[in-house]
Amino acid sequence: MGKIPGIPPLGKIKNIPHGPLISEFQPGYSVHKAINAPMICSMGGMDIDGANLSIGFAYCPKPFLMIDKAHKHNFDQFLMFYGGDPNNFAEFDAEVELGLDGVINSITYPCWVFIPKGTMHCPLNVKRVTKPIIFADARLTKEASVRPAKQTSKITKI
Repeated sequence: MGKIPGIPPLGKIKNIPHGPLISEFQPGYSVHKAINAPMICSMGGMDIDGANLSIGFAYCPKPFLMIDKAHKHNFDQFLMFYGGDPNNFAEFDAEVELGLDGVINSITYPCWVFIPKGTMHCPLNVKRVTKPIIFADARLTKEASVRPAKQTSKITKI
């Protein structure tokens, strides 16, 4: 794991409430060794009562296989990929492969991806990174939980 001294794993972070509708991000580390900068993450209803959004942001400076097997969730999910230069998020010099319903998509541009609940998705492979990118994973749920499933179709590269 990509442990960072003094920084807890994302699953153990506790953001700081500032009233009933504001929550201050606290850093956490990723389980992926390639993501070695602290991450921030909203924790949905764990942070703010009634909130149905969980989202995490990661700085990805090098290639790595993030998720190797296809799976599905019982909630909508959104993935975002954009450039890591805060002066130009549109500059994207990387390639990410993402499986959606059995088809591998090659992403070489900044974008967001909508994954409706029940949609088989992954593997997710950050294949090439010439300039660091930002990855965001947003879920419309109070508590995100992975629902592993057997792959139902052959992966086809497009």
